Amino acid sequence: TGGSSAKQTTWEGGHRVPALAYWPGRVPANVTSTALLSVLDIFPTVIALAGASLPPNRNFDGLDASEVLFGRSQAGHRTVRLDHHKAFYITGGAKACDGSMGPEQHHTFPLIFNLEDDAAEAVPLQRGSPEYQAVLPKVTRILADVLRDIADDNSSQADYTQDPSVTPCCNPYQIACRCQTV
Repeated sequence: TGGSSAKQTTWEGGHRVPALAYWPGRVPANVTSTALLSVLDIFPTVIALAGASLPPNRNFDGLDASEVLFGRSQAGHRTVRLDHHKAFYITGGAKACDGSMGPEQHHTFPLIFNLEDDAAEAVPLQRGSPEYQAVLPKVTRILADVLRDIADDNSSQADYTQDPSVTPCCNPYQIACRCQTV
């Protein structure tokens, strides 16, 4: 059940999954895109393709990916990437195949990988390197923008206290629960 635990992480092996799009006359044949898209993008994309619009007073996690589908753009999500660089402020804490969880590590100075040279994310850039120093302020600004966007989004009307199926849990036998067991 559930597949590899790596699929639940933000490492490249966790979200680099091929997808196919087929729409004769609209989606170009034999074209490859490296845009990072998400299942969350399906809803905004279908709404846009139908000629409708999303409610203006709500923020949606997905984006309209129709320009990527039609081969006119390579712009996908940028929250975990800056061009071909990717930063990790937190590593570890993922469930292993045997059910155990490794320790979570917080990095004051993030691990930054150049995905163009190191798609396997095997060796982070050296903190003192010119490349790291050039990318760090940009990554820091993007993280601040994402956190501000989350903090400013007060549009949810959901009351999770009334629905036991969405209550945070600590049960190692439930796949949706995340907890440290001793």
